[in-house]
Amino acid sequence: MSELKKRMLSKTPTYGAWLQFASANVAEALVNTGFPLALIDNEHAGADLETTLAMIRAIEAGGGEVIIRVPSGDPIYLKRIMELGPSGLLIPQINTAEEAEAAVAACRYPPHGRRGFARTVRASRYGQRAGYADWAHERLTIMVQIETRAAMENLEAIAAVEGIDMLFIGPYDLSGAVGRLGETDGPEVLAAIAKIEAAAKARGLALGSVPRADAGVQALFDQGYSLVMGVSDVGALLSGLHDEAAKIPEAVRLIGS
Repeated sequence: MSELKKRMLSKTPTYGAWLQFASANVAEALVNTGFPLALIDNEHAGADLETTLAMIRAIEAGGGEVIIRVPSGDPIYLKRIMELGPSGLLIPQINTAEEAEAAVAACRYPPHGRRGFARTVRASRYGQRAGYADWAHERLTIMVQIETRAAMENLEAIAAVEGIDMLFIGPYDLSGAVGRLGETDGPEVLAAIAKIEAAAKARGLALGSVPRADAGVQALFDQGYSLVMGVSDVGALLSGLHDEAAKIPEAVRLIGS
């Protein structure tokens, strides 16, 4: 069982960082700076499978663990990502229990699911992990993202799907779903978030999310969240660049504001 899975099953507060630059160098720098859990975002960023693999290797070499946010629940893509050996998968745009069941099945070998089998994949150390197909699902943390009106309508059924370890709240897409994009502290969004929190608690599932206007990192942990994905490589770079740019006197800038 991965360290991530152990922490999510025990509801241990865990902080992670986003990787949106498709760069193994950035991934390596991030984990060596003190972020042992990193999420490679393949939904909104540009890494292909080879780049994703290079990023995973860089993170693992620094002693870290990897979550990958996939673009969708496509079973072919899930199979190929699983073969790279991440500790967790974050699956967006899950709208029904049937979609959740299909995603879980794509991540598990028979008889637990429908994942296609190849003996010599990286996740099995190229066939050298004894019994890998029997226990692979036990080390994987499966997180489904709740972020649409359809998902809210089917929330209890989604939460009841066997094999899901976490409901991950996407507050920005939720705000868009209720017609208030970006207003993550609006009453409709907060009501939806409270409903998701209650569904996770009722099923004993871990909760994950990102900091938002009304709830920072510590506030989310205080509210019982097990996973908070906070800083991103893009955000950290922009913040640092803005700080440095502010120090440059207007008179010596090559290009004016």
